[in-house]
Amino acid sequence: MFKKVLVTKAEGNKEPFSVSKLRKSMIDSGASTKLIDDIIGKIKSHIDQGVSTAKIHQLAFGMLKSANQSFAARYNLKKAIMRLGPDGFPFEKYFAELLRHLDYKVKTNVIVQGKCISHEVDLIAEKPKEGIHAIIEAKFHSRPGRKTGSKDALYTYGRFLDIQDQWQRKVKKGAKPKNAKLESWLVTNTEMTSNAIHYCKCVGIKVIAWSYPDNQKSLQGMVHHQGLYPVTALLSLNEYQKKQLLKKQVIMCSQLVSKDKRLNSLGLKNKTKIIEEANNLCGEHK
Repeated sequence: MFKKVLVTKAEGNKEPFSVSKLRKSMIDSGASTKLIDDIIGKIKSHIDQGVSTAKIHQLAFGMLKSANQSFAARYNLKKAIMRLGPDGFPFEKYFAELLRHLDYKVKTNVIVQGKCISHEVDLIAEKPKEGIHAIIEAKFHSRPGRKTGSKDALYTYGRFLDIQDQWQRKVKKGAKPKNAKLESWLVTNTEMTSNAIHYCKCVGIKVIAWSYPDNQKSLQGMVHHQGLYPVTALLSLNEYQKKQLLKKQVIMCSQLVSKDKRLNSLGLKNKTKIIEEANNLCGEHK
């Protein structure tokens, strides 16, 4: 009987309530299996026909927060990244930091000359010793339910072809190493449509989306694995304080762990609590 209950997703469509999906969404929070089972049991009693996934998320978030603030912050990661907006620049800076921790050399907002026109590239990531040079399009969405679609994939590939033509000319002239491989990446903080994924596979664009391609290489997998959470995940900060930190280019909670002087200008009374939460959230990765 319970399996027939439908829930309403952010984009408006309905799907059967899935205990396995709810469980999976809480695994990376750091909560124990017993705590997750207890929360699922309590949430089941609140599930009515047509209940929104946002309501289910809210219930799980509140229960995790009561148990451990860091569990709730990790569970709320998707919303925390969306709060890097409304524009995509902080997201680009944030993703650049994720790549630097994977030993990439990264530049943001670079003007690159193509065969026909010049392009403002969101990120350029390189591992010269491995011959990897990637031009990256970052698609940021600040509202739940939005997906990155085929138009974004088509634009990414069209720009790549123009830049690639100029790149190959430089290789022929010896201005670039022969083993230097130019790659096109499309990165997004939400899901990709199935058509967009299919197109990217077809033309060779590397995709990093919220839960794609897998647990380790998706955006959420990269964040949880590296322990590099944005300051917008910290529950000790209110929305105004988070925006002020972003304006000061403080994007990672790890920056607060090592440079707590950044908090002084905000005149915070709870600075010690914020530093403590940042330490707990970063955990062994700090």
